[in-house]
Parts: sequence; C-alpha cells; structure tokens
Amino acid sequence: MKCILRMLWSHWMAATVVVAFAGRAPAATTTGSAAEGSPATSARASLVVTEGTAVRLRAADGATLGGHLYGAGEVGVILAHQYNGDQTGWTDFALVLAAHGYQALTFDFRGFPESGPIVHVPDAPVDLMAAYDFMQPRVKRLFIVGASMGSDAAIMLAAQHRVCGLILLSTPVEFGGLNVYDADAQVKAPMLFIETAGDPFVAGQSEMLFKHAVAPKSLKIYSGSEHGAEILAGAHGVELRNLMLQFIAEHSQ
Repeated sequence: MKCILRMLWSHWMAATVVVAFAGRAPAATTTGSAAEGSPATSARASLVVTEGTAVRLRAADGATLGGHLYGAGEVGVILAHQYNGDQTGWTDFALVLAAHGYQALTFDFRGFPESGPIVHVPDAPVDLMAAYDFMQPRVKRLFIVGASMGSDAAIMLAAQHRVCGLILLSTPVEFGGLNVYDADAQVKAPMLFIETAGDPFVAGQSEMLFKHAVAPKSLKIYSGSEHGAEILAGAHGVELRNLMLQFIAEHSQ
C-alpha cells in the first residue's frame, strides 16, 4: 500500500509542478509617472502590500532564487514551500506575520516560477541556506516554517545551523533524495510538527519524526486530508495560524 501511495504521489507531483510554473506578475516598484493618490498609484501600492518587496537570493553554487520580503522587525521567519506549490502558497501567512510585527521571507526553490527552469529536490537545503544567509543579518531571531519538501530542507539546515524554532507541516521522512531521519535527531531548536490524519502522502510520518526528535517538541494532528500549507486554507486554518503565531511568540523571548 505504501508503495502504491508513493507512486501516486510521484505522478501527482509531476503533474502539479507543471501548474506551478505558471508565472506570477512581477512585484510592483515605487517608480512610475502616475501622480500620487491616483488610481494607478493606489493599485501599485496595493500590489506592494500583497506581494512584498521582491528580492534575489544567491545559493552557494551560484544559483539565483526569487523571493519576497514582508514586514519588518527583529524576529524573522523564512517560509519554505512544498513540492506541489510555490512561494505564493505562503503569501497570506507572510502578510499575517508582517501584521504581527515579524519580518517574513518567501522564496521559490530552484525550478519553481521565480528561480529557474530545473527542479532538483536534493538541492532544497542549499536553496534554503541562501534564504537563511539573506535573513540572518537582518534579524536577531530566526524561525523556519516549512511545508513537505520545505520541511525536509528546514530539518536538514537546522541540524547544522542555529534557529530559534521550526514549524513543520506534513513532513516526509524521505522525499526526492532527501532523508531527514538522522538529521531530525540532530536538531536542537524547538520543533512543532503538524499534519492531517488523512494526508494521502505522509500521514503518520510527522508522528514518527516527532517521536524520534530529541529537541523540545510538540505535535498537532488535525482531521482532514490537506497537505502542507493547504491546511491553512482548510477548516482548521484559523486554529493553525494562531498555533503557529503562538509558537513563534513563545520562542522569540
């Protein structure tokens, strides 16, 4: 049964990633000839709020990645997306974080809309490290929130580098050449594992990693079958958002 689910996941991911390549509109800039207060200016201002400030990240191997920075403050949160999505899956929560006084960064892993044409999952930790290097000098405390593939990258990074906490949604033990079982036990930062009971791809794996972790940890399993950041758009979205905000606040002291 696990093999069948794994095959279905692989086929589904391959199909959905094609959809992910649909380009997003570029972030608005402050340049332009429209007069202040005009409808055109107001529209651009709205885009800046909803898309954040466009930034470019450079990975250790020279790859360049597109990201968007939201908010300000001494506490930063990196939002790492899942395989069947892109950074726009985190936009709403990035805006929530900014409204609560945090500085949030979304970015596309390589091969996703703003970060080149070729997907390579084993490089996800390298890409996340570029986001980490970008944010670290800008904040005093740094968290990583990951979904699925993004969670795996977060665990790999946090096993070797200091963070204040990890929030991990729908985390596979192994995916696309990444196996986080050993790294899971090397993380020292507090860890919050989140999953839905009916997740067709990783159900039960967050609990496995939760039990294996040695850091301060907690586990929340919701009803339903949403995967990754999709949980925030589901029936438990408000509860999850508040749980994540509470975790960040508690570990920002």
